[in-house]
Amino acid sequence: MQSYDSSLFTATEAAVLTRLPLKAVNNAIDKKTVVPVIRERAGQSVRLLNRQALLSLTLERRLADRFFPELRRQVFDALAVSSSTMLSLDDGLLKIDLRAPRRELAESLRQLQRARHMVVSDPEILGGEPVFRGTRVPVHLIAALAAEGSTPADLQAGYPRLTAEMIQLAPVYAAAYPQRGRPRRQPWQDRPSAHRVRVPLSALKV
Repeated sequence: MQSYDSSLFTATEAAVLTRLPLKAVNNAIDKKTVVPVIRERAGQSVRLLNRQALLSLTLERRLADRFFPELRRQVFDALAVSSSTMLSLDDGLLKIDLRAPRRELAESLRQLQRARHMVVSDPEILGGEPVFRGTRVPVHLIAALAAEGSTPADLQAGYPRLTAEMIQLAPVYAAAYPQRGRPRRQPWQDRPSAHRVRVPLSALKV
């Protein structure tokens, strides 16, 4: 089971939490719009973001169309040293209310934390593929089915052990922790059909 640091987030997690494209998050890190924390994982350096950086990215989505990059930089610099709900710049000429972005980020964090809690990865269950706790239902499968148009009612009919919250949060987990490499082959793949039936064309009704 993967362990998580509840105060630091990968770029992929940050993209889900802030509703920004992953490319935009990486660009913000590359341009030092937000400053990452570097950690070693599995012998590699990984760029992680704290909650203050997440709030800056949440604001980036709101301010990108209204403020020039230089002014956004001033906003983010001021945000890094302030915990106030109201950000004031230029001697009070510019004020930014942070309450809505903070609430939005808090809700996104709550959803991600709930998704983490309801998912387990055990080598004894489907080879370690993430499944919903107490089931053998793969999380990425449910997210894929939902993306293809399956309704919550469809999914609960096919997988009765799923709750409404599991179905709701499956896309959140799958986006934050995408599968790596090729999809795992299923046991029935490459096996010949168990039974074949030949039917004459004249017997088919169109």
